[in-house]
Amino acid sequence: MRYMFNNCQDAMAICKRFGYPDLFITMTCNANWKEIQDFVTPRGLRADDRPDIVARVFKMKLNDLMSNLKKGKIFGEVQAGTYTIEFQKRGLPHAHILIWLQGEGKLKTGDDIDKVISAEFPDPVLYPALSAAVSNYMMHGPCGFANMNYACMKNGKCEKFFPKQFQNSTTIDEEGYPKYRRRDTGVSVTKKDIVMDNRYVVPYNPDLLMRYHAHINVEYCNKSNSIKYLFKYVNKGPDRVSVEISNRDKDSNKEKGVDEINQYYDCKYLSPCEAAWRIFGFYIHDKWPPVNRLSFHLPNEQSVTFKDHEWIDTVVERNQDMDTEFTTWFKANQESELGKDLTYAEFPQRFVYDEDKRIWTVRKKGFSIGRLNYIPMGTGELFYMRVLLTIQKGCTSFDSIKTVNGVLYQTYKEVCYILGLLKDDREYIDGIKEASDLGSGPQLR
Repeated sequence: MRYMFNNCQDAMAICKRFGYPDLFITMTCNANWKEIQDFVTPRGLRADDRPDIVARVFKMKLNDLMSNLKKGKIFGEVQAGTYTIEFQKRGLPHAHILIWLQGEGKLKTGDDIDKVISAEFPDPVLYPALSAAVSNYMMHGPCGFANMNYACMKNGKCEKFFPKQFQNSTTIDEEGYPKYRRRDTGVSVTKKDIVMDNRYVVPYNPDLLMRYHAHINVEYCNKSNSIKYLFKYVNKGPDRVSVEISNRDKDSNKEKGVDEINQYYDCKYLSPCEAAWRIFGFYIHDKWPPVNRLSFHLPNEQSVTFKDHEWIDTVVERNQDMDTEFTTWFKANQESELGKDLTYAEFPQRFVYDEDKRIWTVRKKGFSIGRLNYIPMGTGELFYMRVLLTIQKGCTSFDSIKTVNGVLYQTYKEVCYILGLLKDDREYIDGIKEASDLGSGPQLR
């Protein structure tokens, strides 16, 4: 859970720097990819017999997709992105990708969206291959009244709100969700004896669909209301299920519980494909530009690591004069004027921290986004220090953080009051606002 929480915080740091993401892409592995079938078919196997091959091929496809997004500029200049890999219960991997576009590539109107996202069948005469790909990979259902037993049906309604309504142009509703153009063109496909038209087409990008021949859902997202959902969805972790183990009486259909294991276990399901993915050391989560998580601490309260067999005196002697990432920030500001106009969180934009030498050096290329580690309000002085580190620049010591207009105050909380950061319940309001960005409904309540 902490891993997922940190990833969500990192994504929010990117969002703070670049604004709302523009596109949400879901790429699902296709077990019938030629690369997979060329290996398993001659050996009389199926794709699920070789999860290692499935994992390797999907990683190759994902790497190619990310390269096309960054360098190929399919959607224009991409300035940032993040992805998370998940695994379906049948084992196939899929990637959830968020990307931030730059400059003229931003999608601002319905016409801009139509240039990169389609939710219609193409003309089967002019584009037969694309039409076949849409039919094979980008159709939802059939569900609704046509098939009430489909997996997406809950309480008589489709959870994905299919079939959609016909409409002649792409619009964005008041809540920030797009309604894609779905014209009644008369083009359809029959599946399970049910005719499916544009109302059942999942939004896609024609270039990506023809290149990868897999289910690649491309969605527009550029409104604050959808940010929380997207980041929670991308970093939610694997699905969970409750399982009970029991014995069935041979002489009757009545189930008889086993006393020793007649309880529910909280377990994680690890599919063979996910196991192969982790054995190969492939990333489950990745992002660019990198987000640098910055640690900080009160005077003489830094974290210290040591081995069980070490004497406490030896540990104290080794660490008492050792600089931390936070204290070396003070020294960097004492020795150089280059970072005096930056807060601690902004410092990685121009400097790089060398963990071995424990020094900050001037960055030669690229940049990194700094993020202060989360601290709950109940922590006390450490929380107030974090508040000050978001505004105090060029600090050279712990006391300089508590100094305002040449006056040194006793506590960090007092400085927050002087600067008006806690006036009129501001402390609690900011805490609630921060929680609203990441907290789910039960957590907020």
